[in-house]
Order: sequence, then structure tokens, then C-alpha cells
Amino acid sequence: MNLAIFDLDHTLLHDDSDRGWNDFLVTLGVVDPDEHKANNERWYREYASGNLDIREYNRWAFRLHREFGTQKVSAWRDQYVNDVVPGMVAKRTPEILDGHRENGDDILVITATSRFIAGPIVDSLGIEHCLGIDIEQVDGEYTGEIVGIPTFQGGKVDALKQWLQGRPDYSSTSFYSDSHNDLPLLKQVDRPVVVDGDERLLAHADANGWLSTSFRD
Repeated sequence: MNLAIFDLDHTLLHDDSDRGWNDFLVTLGVVDPDEHKANNERWYREYASGNLDIREYNRWAFRLHREFGTQKVSAWRDQYVNDVVPGMVAKRTPEILDGHRENGDDILVITATSRFIAGPIVDSLGIEHCLGIDIEQVDGEYTGEIVGIPTFQGGKVDALKQWLQGRPDYSSTSFYSDSHNDLPLLKQVDRPVVVDGDERLLAHADANGWLSTSFRD
């Protein structure tokens, strides 16, 4: 059996689910639009440059749980996943996933997005396995503090190794991603695939003869 691993944002989705969530909160009118948009763009720029402090970002992102409570924020999250996310799914994503299912492959998503956001999205795509940022809960409320291995950059490699413990040996592993932040894991798998890659990743792919494709067209 083979293992097909996918990044989520700008890979299976043609946009960033965290960024989309933050934009959605603005449309709901539950955050200050100017402050929120400015911070959202700053975090996104830092991610794109490879300099994001993933712990600081999640403390900021989960502040809403402390302000409004997890139950209310979860209801907004469900509305976002149901109403907005379907339009973010890349055109070829269903075809690619179905191809791996027909081949009998296991499918896993590894994302730097929190599982609070990513988990329901991955479920909606019919994918059983998801590794993402896990956030501490105290008395049922998210605190914003990361627990376990942060699935960002090299942390994706460590989280995958932990997940593979006790599972059957796979004949081959592939990983699909758009971001240079995922180079540590792309270098570890048998079949790295660049999907709508950023400039730094495309240059690395070209130098190393990696497959490059698009899920958008």
C-alpha cells in the first residue's frame, strides 16, 4: 500500500483556509475590520517568507475563543466550512483524490493550519487522516497554546514519523505541496510533487527534477 500526503492550503485548496477564516470573521462583524485585516496580512506575509512564529500566530488567532467562547466560535467555523470552503477547493482536487482512492492508497493531510479549522475541511473532502496544529483546551475552551508537535516546516517530518509508528510499512510515499516551508518533508518522501508552487519551491523543484503540476487548471 502507498501513502499519499497532501498539504491543505494552496494545494488541495486554491486559497489559504486560515486567511479565508479571518476574512470571514470580518464579514460577520465580530472583529475590528482594519486591525484584523492588517494583522491577517502580516501573518500571511510572514508565512510566505518562512518567518512565521507559529505559536504567536495561534495565540492571536484563538483570542476569539477567550472573548466569545469556543461554542460560539465553533458555530462560526461550521458556517465558514459549509458556506465558504467549497468554493476554495481547487478544480482538480476531487480528481486527484479519487485517483489515489482507486489505487488503494492511504491519504493523509499534513497542514500548518490548526485542526480546529483544518479538521472539518479535511472531513468534507472525504479524507480520513489529518495532522495539524493541536491547541490546548482547558475546561472545553481553547487557550491558543500549541500542544504536541507543531506541524510547520520541519515539524511536519517529526509529526509524520510519530504518526507512522505502529502503522503498516508503506511501499511508497508521496507528498504534494505548494510551499517552500514544506521542503523538509518533500525531501523525505519517495515522490515529491510541487502543486502550484511558490517561486522558491519551483526553483528547487527545477534544480532537482521534481514533478510540478497545478490543481487549479
